Amino acid sequence: MRKRKRIKVRKLKLNIEKMIDSILLVDDEDLFHMVFEDACSLLDITLSLRSLTSADEAEKEIKKWFENKTKEGKPECIFVDLNIVGSSYDGIELIRKINYVYGNGFVIGIISSSDEGEEQAKAIKAGAQFWIIKSDEIEPRLEEFKKDYTGYKSRENPFKVYK
Repeated sequence: MRKRKRIKVRKLKLNIEKMIDSILLVDDEDLFHMVFEDACSLLDITLSLRSLTSADEAEKEIKKWFENKTKEGKPECIFVDLNIVGSSYDGIELIRKINYVYGNGFVIGIISSSDEGEEQAKAIKAGAQFWIIKSDEIEPRLEEFKKDYTGYKSRENPFKVYK
């Protein structure tokens, strides 16, 4: 009778973070667009980053994606500045419009230099999932956000402020 060799198979627990495939950044500061893009590149966060400087322009793009029922160019995640100079409405109003007119199919939140609790409460009511404090040293906050992203995508994570 042949002896069977037992082969031990170790199960490896892989910690694979879901990368964010596409981001839309809505912010009126051109310099911050470059800072944000560099941070995303360093952290290997996204394959596609689109930047717009106006809430009105962002709303038109989102409306187009839903009217045409196309996923082409449609982001998974939207970062919106709180105060968008030259726009008809601010970031919180844009988030409210996106969530209540087009549905909550995006991971969406505020990216702002403000840390006002009152504004954060308004953002939560509008449907924002997170608030990232804006600075030139944005990488640590985005790294933390990246770790939490899957929970936002599945709508399991509570609102969080990244400082």
